[in-house]
Amino acid sequence: MNEIWARFRDPWLTTVLALVVVGTVGAGLIVAGYRGAAPELLVPFQVPFLFSASLVGLCLVGVACVLVAVHLERVEAAEERGALSELQREALRLLTLAQSHQPD
Repeated sequence: MNEIWARFRDPWLTTVLALVVVGTVGAGLIVAGYRGAAPELLVPFQVPFLFSASLVGLCLVGVACVLVAVHLERVEAAEERGALSELQREALRLLTLAQSHQPD
């Protein structure tokens, strides 16, 4: 059980889960707006449902998708920076080792 809670403490997972929840709420709002607007035959009676639920839901889904993409790009960039710094440390270690074994 502790392993599950330790996994949920991972910032990557919690951020993605929170944004998935926001996207799901947005999708639910789109469905609620459709269900409210569908029985109305006249457009002026449909407009409140479209603005109050569907438009807000669409915005939430879009924002959640963009934020997930930005988050994943930032995580990937951080991993790339870590790998690059590790490569630089290894190159400096090899350079120091090569200079110490070089005859004068």
